[in-house]
Amino acid sequence: MGFYAPAQLVRDARDHGVAIHPIDINTSVWDCTLEAHRDSSGGLALRLGLRMVVGLAREAATALLDVRQARNGAPFASVEELAWRTGIGRRGLDALAAADCFAGLGTSRRHASWEASGVVDGPHALPLFAAAADPLAREGSLMPEAPLALPPLTEGEMVVEDYRTTGLTLRQHPLALLRPQLSALRHADTRQLQEVPAGTSLCLPGLVLMRQRPGSANGVVFLTVEDEHGTGNLIVYPDVGLRYRAALIAGRLLLAEGRVERVTEHTRVPITHLIVRRLVDRSDLLDGLLQPGIPTGDTDWAERNLGRSDEVRRPEPERRKPKARLPGSRDFR
Repeated sequence: MGFYAPAQLVRDARDHGVAIHPIDINTSVWDCTLEAHRDSSGGLALRLGLRMVVGLAREAATALLDVRQARNGAPFASVEELAWRTGIGRRGLDALAAADCFAGLGTSRRHASWEASGVVDGPHALPLFAAAADPLAREGSLMPEAPLALPPLTEGEMVVEDYRTTGLTLRQHPLALLRPQLSALRHADTRQLQEVPAGTSLCLPGLVLMRQRPGSANGVVFLTVEDEHGTGNLIVYPDVGLRYRAALIAGRLLLAEGRVERVTEHTRVPITHLIVRRLVDRSDLLDGLLQPGIPTGDTDWAERNLGRSDEVRRPEPERRKPKARLPGSRDFR
C-alpha cells in the first residue's frame, strides 16, 4: 500500500481483531492470503506470504510451490527433504530458516539454520540429494547424525531476528522488552504522544518504519516510528535533519526529542505529530536484545545501555570501541 510498511498493516489488522498466521513452508504461497482460522470460530485469518522473507528469490519460492503442487499439497517433513526435492540452494534455505519458516515442523529457527548450513550448492549437491531420495541408500550409505543440542534463542533474539528477516514480528515488540528501562528514564510512548496537550515536550523512542522526503516538502522529512502501543508521526525540518543526518538516515531505533503538535481543524480525527528538535540513534539497544541471559529487569544493563542517551549534547571524553551490531547495521557514534 505504498506509504505504509507491512509492519503497520499487520499491526492495524491485529488491532482490529484479524488473526495473523506466520510464514510457513507448507502453507504460505508467494503473496499474503486468507485462510481458515485455526480455532473453531469459522472465521478467516491472514497467512503471511513467502514474499516477506528477506533474501528469498522469487525463483526459489516458485520452485518450492511447484513441488508442493505436484505432490498435491503433501507437506515437507524437514529442511533436508525440502532441499533435495526442490533444488533450492543454500541461499534460499538460509533465508527460509532465518525467517523461522520451518517452525510448523517443530524445528526451531536455530536448528533449521544448522540443517540448512549442511546443504552444498552446485553439482556436488546432486549425488547426495539423489542418495537421500533413495530409501536403500538412505539406510545404507548415509551415516545418520546424532541430534545436536543447540541452545534456544532468547525472546529478544527471536524478536530481533523476526525484524531482520521479515520486517515485522508476531511476538512481543522490541520496545516492550526494553520498556522498563525506557520508563525508568522517563521516555514517553505513543499513547502519551496522543494524550498529552499540544505544545508538550517529550522524548519518544521508536523503531523506524518509514522515512519520506516528498519533493514538494522543501527538505522536510516525515518519519513513522513504532512502539508496542502503536505508531507515531515525526516531522524533521531541514536544519534538524542536517544536524542529526546520520541518525536520520540509518537509525533503526531512534530517540526523538521534540514538541507535540496537534491539528484538529478540518479533520474528523485529530492528527498528532512530534516536531523533532533532536535525534539520537539508539540502535545499539536492539543489539543488546541479542545478548542471551540478560533479563529485562537488569538495572545495571539499563545503565550501561541507556545512560548515554544524551551523549550528543555531552561528548564523550574518549572514543570507545563500537558495540556489536546486528548484521547490516551501522554505528555513527
